Amino acid sequence: MKIVSIAMVLAGITLLAFSLNPTRKICRRRHQLYASWKFLGVLIIFFIVGYILFLNMALKAQASTLEMIVATILFSGAIFVVMVVRLSLATIRLGEHFAALERHRALHDELTELPNRILAEEQLDHGLLIAKRHCNPLAFVLMDLVRFKEINDSLGHFYGDYVLQEVALRMKSVVRESDTLARVGGDEFSLVLPNTSLEQAVMISMKIADAIDQPFMIEGHSLKVGISIGIAMYPDHGTDSETLVQRADVAMYDAKRNDVIYAVFNIEQHRTTFNRLVLIGELRDAINKKDMFLCYQPKISIREKTLIGVEALARWQHTERGVINPDDFVSLAEQAGLCKQFTNLVIDKALEQCGKWQKDGYHIPVAVNLSLKNLHDLDFPSDVAILLTKWQIKPAMLLLEITESSIVVDQDRVAKVVTELKKMGLQLSIDDFGTGYSSISYLKKFPAREIKIDKSFIIGMLQNEDNAVIVKSTIEMVHNIGRKVVAEGVEDEETLQFLEELGCDILQGFHLCHPLPSHELQDWLETTAWTVFKKNNALPETQQSELVHEKSYVEQT
Repeated sequence: MKIVSIAMVLAGITLLAFSLNPTRKICRRRHQLYASWKFLGVLIIFFIVGYILFLNMALKAQASTLEMIVATILFSGAIFVVMVVRLSLATIRLGEHFAALERHRALHDELTELPNRILAEEQLDHGLLIAKRHCNPLAFVLMDLVRFKEINDSLGHFYGDYVLQEVALRMKSVVRESDTLARVGGDEFSLVLPNTSLEQAVMISMKIADAIDQPFMIEGHSLKVGISIGIAMYPDHGTDSETLVQRADVAMYDAKRNDVIYAVFNIEQHRTTFNRLVLIGELRDAINKKDMFLCYQPKISIREKTLIGVEALARWQHTERGVINPDDFVSLAEQAGLCKQFTNLVIDKALEQCGKWQKDGYHIPVAVNLSLKNLHDLDFPSDVAILLTKWQIKPAMLLLEITESSIVVDQDRVAKVVTELKKMGLQLSIDDFGTGYSSISYLKKFPAREIKIDKSFIIGMLQNEDNAVIVKSTIEMVHNIGRKVVAEGVEDEETLQFLEELGCDILQGFHLCHPLPSHELQDWLETTAWTVFKKNNALPETQQSELVHEKSYVEQT
């Protein structure tokens, strides 16, 4: 019995000694209960001392039942302490493991296993601190895939995810271990390049572009995506992470807009971009407040020497910049998604003025330019119908000018909108002819009353034989398919006479009349040498009927 008691006490001492090492490991982790674990370590040492004292007493005393009971309790206590300490250490390690996994998930992209935006920003901040300390350059690169959305939309997200994973692997294969490659958005990636010059950043960007340019094999098909890259440098383009990210983003969209592989941030372009954003905001307010006015440029039938209509041209009366022409803000309206509101505002003001002319006895149809987005808007015909009803204007008094390039994009959708407009009785014109890619067969079916030759061919055509040949051929071709020809950009008498000799039907340009506000056009109507028809006069032949092909188009579509 005495030997068993001594053995259990010695085993207890050994177990307590073994529990000191895991306790020390827990204390080293600086756990939130660090003080408690440190106190427990001290208690274990006291326990060991107590166990040794009891062992010494047991060796000197006679064996007894009480001694056996105490030894058993001490042995069990040692087992309990060891289990508690070791299980606690295992639990803490498991918690740390899950915490590490959770942090990895929080800081990495699940699909590509690349760092995400949060970790990329942390690495950029860390890289900037080192760059500032050692006076080294640093490059921050933003990259956006080109044509990825087409793959994602047409083949589905499964293949889209596959392409993103392949892109990530290709990028990782060409960057250095010291660089931080991250996926910061859907198809957007970033790259932090410590201790890197602009030349090196461009070289790495080109390597990435070359890697991405290799085709992806998907279900036996060879598909390619492109990439747009923006580069911003520390300290030249910014000294903090927020500025570098913003300026790399500006450079990336500059590369995308100019269809080049990469672009380096340029402060002048940045100012232009910022001014454009400010102007878009002001344009939105101007459209909402209807702070626009229209100028009207007469269209003259050269054969009948009569005014057959006017083209409405929008002007923006800016509080600081003065009058802004449409060439400077129409593209902004398209970028900002304001085409619907802008076009409706122009038509509204044009029909209002048309109604005023009718009350004064004038018969002056009004032409309004449309955007590609208007032709893709299935609600556009109903919007026009509401405005015609509002001002009590007959549809034939409104002519809608559509650019040649617009009618060849999504032809089925355009045909639906155009068919509805023709059913309403509206007149259509193809504008900027010669700058698009429409076929003769499609033009023949398209229900346009007239085709307007782009002014780039008219201006200076007397000095450019090629342009003169193009204009002559266009007039012959348009007449052969039964359309009227409009020439815009007539700026001198010689051009007018030459176009008359070629058989052009309608002329428009500064030589005939500049675009005028409604009150100035009123004076022009009363003083011009051209014939201006009123309600009591017979209308010129040009305005009396539409061509038969317009009716056939509706039947075909």
